[in-house]
Amino acid sequence: MTLGPEDWNLIFMILTPLVTAVVTASMTAKANERVLRNIMDRVDELEDRIFNHEKRIARLEGREARA
Repeated sequence: MTLGPEDWNLIFMILTPLVTAVVTASMTAKANERVLRNIMDRVDELEDRIFNHEKRIARLEGREARA
């Protein structure tokens, strides 16, 4: 049994959308991962800045309390 051109056409018609869907899903997942990593990096940076400000405020309040 050999596959004729119509058979190959049918196989490609079935496989093309499946491959496209898999590639699109993979690319979307990678893009979402980069966006999430960027957001988490920004959150970490903001947490560090808040912590530094809290340290400065505590240090200043401590100096004011002694004075």
